[in-house]
Amino acid sequence: MPEASVCRLLSTTRDLEEFSQTWNALWAVDPNATPFQRPEWLLPWWRQFGQPDLRAIVILQSGKPIGFLPLYIYVDETRDERQLLLIGAGTSDYLDGVFAPECTPTHLHAALDLVHETGGWDIFYACQLRRSSILFRALQQAADFDAHPFNGMPCSRLPALRIPDLPPKIRRNAMYYRNRATRLGALELMEAAEPLSCFDDLIRLHSTRWQNQGVPGIFADPRVIAWHREMIPKVHRAGLLRLSLLCLNGETLALAYTLLDPSARLERTEYVYLMAHSVEHADLRPGTLLLAHLLERAAEEGIDTVDLLRGEEHYKKIWHAEHVATYGFAIRSLAGAERALAA
Repeated sequence: MPEASVCRLLSTTRDLEEFSQTWNALWAVDPNATPFQRPEWLLPWWRQFGQPDLRAIVILQSGKPIGFLPLYIYVDETRDERQLLLIGAGTSDYLDGVFAPECTPTHLHAALDLVHETGGWDIFYACQLRRSSILFRALQQAADFDAHPFNGMPCSRLPALRIPDLPPKIRRNAMYYRNRATRLGALELMEAAEPLSCFDDLIRLHSTRWQNQGVPGIFADPRVIAWHREMIPKVHRAGLLRLSLLCLNGETLALAYTLLDPSARLERTEYVYLMAHSVEHADLRPGTLLLAHLLERAAEEGIDTVDLLRGEEHYKKIWHAEHVATYGFAIRSLAGAERALAA
């Protein structure tokens, strides 16, 4: 039986900022944590999308923080529903808290008790959880909370392989377009020295492609751009983000915005958050070339997996990416159940 824990509520942005150093320390000892759980990723997100109703919970044992659940209340006016969500919902492919090895599902049940006591919400949606998540296990075992499971959006991943080691059909395709490109000049994948300048190029290429299809794209929302502009330098300084350019004779063919597990992690993943390519060079299949070079670089760096994250893009089927399930749970508060019955 784990030692009884104490839970503390963080309810202001200042509370969250002051906790960030401890948050990072918990992240560093949580083998399940991804860059999507870093405060450098989530605090800028919170400033753009999350305020004002913060309900973050710190779990303490013998006065020492052993877990952190960054929650907030979002009012969905279309559904007349006050939703309790994990910070980062919507723009983060994996959601979770951060937990020290000694944190158990029982400790998390105490945090869920506090969630219920604070009130002010109708339904708690915990989504985009991985099976390895302690929060997933805690909600699976939360008989007292009537947690209803549902499927999250699956992600897709590939093993990090050098181009000669790719499956035959994919290898032939990648080598054909690489040879076409190299006949025109020097083809090189390089990491951007100035991430924000590269991000401006990514916005331009990404927006052009989607606007040509009559779709505004994700950067139509100025809050998205503001979040990335604040966040990118911080996550880059932590060594967990890079923007990469695939260039032909110095001209950008394609760009990749990726996140990285820390170098000390035994099995490392590189997460492909965004890719964009030049429509003027579509005949060279810059997206194919970019992904092939990303996989090759990852393999050479000792990275095990390249995670293509959410989405059902056709290229993921062509590359035979493995689907990885994510999971969710919905818990109604007593007030939420009464509101639902009265509706």
